[in-house]
Amino acid sequence: MKIITPDQRLVTRAYWMVSHRWLAILVLAAFAWLGKNILNVEIRENTLYLLAIALIIVNLLSLWLLEFITNKKEINLYRSVRFVIHFQLICDLIIITSILHFTGGISNPFFIIYISHMVISSILLTRTGAFIQTTLALLLFGFLVFSEYYGILPHYCLCMEKVINHELYQDPYYVLKTYSVFAFSSYILVYVTTSIGHRLRSQEDKLTVALGQIKYNEELKNKYVLRMAKDILKHEAVIGTNLSILTEKDATQPKENSKRLIESSFRRSQLITNYIKDILYLTSIKLSDNMRKQIISLGDIIVEAISRQYELAEEKDISFELNLDESVDKYYANKTLFENIFKHLISNAIKFSGTKGQITITTKEKLRKIVIEISDKGPGVPKEELKQIFDEYYRAQNVLETETEGFGIGLALVKEAVKKHDGEIRAVNRPEGGITFIIKLPKQ
Repeated sequence: MKIITPDQRLVTRAYWMVSHRWLAILVLAAFAWLGKNILNVEIRENTLYLLAIALIIVNLLSLWLLEFITNKKEINLYRSVRFVIHFQLICDLIIITSILHFTGGISNPFFIIYISHMVISSILLTRTGAFIQTTLALLLFGFLVFSEYYGILPHYCLCMEKVINHELYQDPYYVLKTYSVFAFSSYILVYVTTSIGHRLRSQEDKLTVALGQIKYNEELKNKYVLRMAKDILKHEAVIGTNLSILTEKDATQPKENSKRLIESSFRRSQLITNYIKDILYLTSIKLSDNMRKQIISLGDIIVEAISRQYELAEEKDISFELNLDESVDKYYANKTLFENIFKHLISNAIKFSGTKGQITITTKEKLRKIVIEISDKGPGVPKEELKQIFDEYYRAQNVLETETEGFGIGLALVKEAVKKHDGEIRAVNRPEGGITFIIKLPKQ
């Protein structure tokens, strides 16, 4: 899946302008030749050929600039390409005005060619940029029209008597009316097209971000599924080895050794079972729209979660400090989800805390939110990875280096459970060491 960035899209559009300018050059050259040699129209053929050559020079210069910019890594690509687009549009405007001057000026109905320029500006540029280009187009057109009317510039007739009234440029009513209506319509057109363009670009940017996130998640999933498959196979290999030893009819096998092998096999099988349960539970949370809610006691669930993991905490001589605000103890929620929230957060805190560590759990009200904080004195998480630790299958680099057992599902499950209650969760490193998980829930 290839993700196209806004910079790349702008570069593509700049090249699109160049490619379409080649077509405009061919059309201009063909118009000059056909008008003079087939239609017998009195036009300045050689002048139009010179303007076509000017367009060729603009195109070649634009190509060189784009190649130069895209190959320079230290410059701001988006800003530089936008400069090239402005350069192309300004050159186009000057050449379009020159073409109109030599083909009848305001008497030539094809002065509406400016419209195409305005639409392109609206698509490629911001609203401000498009209005600047439109204003420049109207200034150039106005300069041409009124200079011919007052005789400052000579008027070149596009002599097609039955098609074009070449005296219109001298009619003050026609000149003023046409120019005013054209200017007003141009600004309306640019406003509408920039509004549409802005919405399309916004949707395109959102789609790009979404696709980027999908690609990232897919790569992350593949990477960690591979790692988890290896971990599961490792556990299964150990279980298989243990069982093969136990099944050998060796009377000299010590009972203590047999017990150790059985306990090791049981613990590893539990790890695999719990992982599969977490995967299924996480999926069920995502797919479920309706939850059975009831009045729960946050304090009771926290104490119950601690008691279930007390033996592990006691082995590491870890103490708990509870600062529970009774005024926010009762909460209308799904009990199972909250049991899983505290099970995983407290389990992580115990797992990553050192010997004789301390885990602090706080509940309180702040700014009409129920705030739950769980802090430990473990290694914390690298700052650049704090936002990623809630992604499925993600495990922080410092955790991987310690080879602590786990599959990267627990925090993803916690995040989904909190979201189901319209809450939010984030993690911050503590200055004195360790990490704090902060859950904010709407006050009921």
